[in-house]
Amino acid sequence: MDHSVKAMTSPRLLGRLLNPHRFENDELEQLYQRYICKLQHSSVVAVVALFVLLTTVLAILGLAYTQAPTPQNVYHAAHCILFAVLLGFLHTRLMQDAYLLWVCYAVLFFLATFCAVALPPDHTNTTTKVTVAAEGTWQVVFVVFLAYAMMPLKAWIAAVFGFLLCCAHLAVTSVFATGFPHLMWQQLVANVLVFSCVNIVGVFMHNLMEHAQRKAFLDTRNCIAARLEMEDENEKLERLLLSVLPQHVAMEMKNDIISPVEGQFHKIYIQKHENVSILFADIVGFTVLASQCTAQELVRLLNELFGRFDQLAN
Repeated sequence: MDHSVKAMTSPRLLGRLLNPHRFENDELEQLYQRYICKLQHSSVVAVVALFVLLTTVLAILGLAYTQAPTPQNVYHAAHCILFAVLLGFLHTRLMQDAYLLWVCYAVLFFLATFCAVALPPDHTNTTTKVTVAAEGTWQVVFVVFLAYAMMPLKAWIAAVFGFLLCCAHLAVTSVFATGFPHLMWQQLVANVLVFSCVNIVGVFMHNLMEHAQRKAFLDTRNCIAARLEMEDENEKLERLLLSVLPQHVAMEMKNDIISPVEGQFHKIYIQKHENVSILFADIVGFTVLASQCTAQELVRLLNELFGRFDQLAN
């Protein structure tokens, strides 16, 4: 059956927008979801391991710079512990494919809190620090890009996450940013452009990756289906040979077909048998019978008939 990579012909526009690449066959779609979960498990592990390393480095650098523990350093250390626990869970036997989506949601929540720590509100309890609208921008861009590129999420979920995270950053910076107040609108417009670019690039990349993954899935499935079909045909051919030929002759013929030996003449399968009677049977109405039965039914019928002759002879 041909299952091409195409959108569903759903009458609802919302359904087409949320699942633009969904297969029309529900069983095939479920099989693809199980396939992609196993395939992208390593991507989720890579994201969690990356943030274990990143939060560790940020906590160490922050502590070395301030020479004293600050709320931001404590938050980074807490994130490091949380991501380390999550990384350990991903490598245990408790982790199953059915839990991967919930793990992704937990990772998104922790990534959002990681961005919240970097927002302009002052975490040092001082009144002299000047915050600008650019603070926390790289964290938001980095997290949104990872959500699109490395998390096994549907496009609309990643888009909603990116949109809400960017809007939250813009709302907080517009209220709490104190640096360059006469350039506040210019700073916000610059942030909007940066966030728009990362979301557009993320949607485009996610679309290309999903299309390629679905095509690779179909190619793999078709290859396995062709192999199983070929094995089934070989089994049918072997059963057909065994139904009309003795087993030792059929096996010898099969081995010669698999490993042919070049020669001037074709091999003739002749063996000497002692005390053999040759039975000639004229079946009345054989032509009509052959026209009413399939080839397999006819061979089976003849095999049973001559088998009874053998039993009577014994």
